[in-house]
Amino acid sequence: MSKITDVYEAIIDQIGTLYPTKARLHNPYNVEENPDIIRKDSWGLKVESASREETEFCNLSLNRTFTIIFLKQFVSLAGKEDGFDAVTLSILEDQQTFCNTFYSPTEIGEQANIDRIEISNISGIQEVVTGEKKYLFGEITFNILISELIN
Repeated sequence: MSKITDVYEAIIDQIGTLYPTKARLHNPYNVEENPDIIRKDSWGLKVESASREETEFCNLSLNRTFTIIFLKQFVSLAGKEDGFDAVTLSILEDQQTFCNTFYSPTEIGEQANIDRIEISNISGIQEVVTGEKKYLFGEITFNILISELIN
């Protein structure tokens, strides 16, 4: 196994620990394909592209991009913005908690496998509508540099 397996599993474990009451999306790439019960308050991890980075001789270094999505159902009550504000603040808090934890390889217990971790984008709050239901979501994109010795 390569380092990416350990890193991926550590990311999943850490997110599960940070958000124990949230469900994990079955398909974070298309939130509409997830069951309603999962979408009520959930998170998902998308594995994005990677680019090679020159570091040291005989090392293969890949800078892998990941995106975490936080999704929460929004129930609209005629003329009341309180529910919208509560869901918005909940997602903002989720994003802040993630940023406070995923700023260093040490914080996710993978200092031996991760050379660098950087948060590259924190989205604003967005809306997705599926049938009669409305959801708000926010994403965070982060990059992890992993180097392995080439044999």
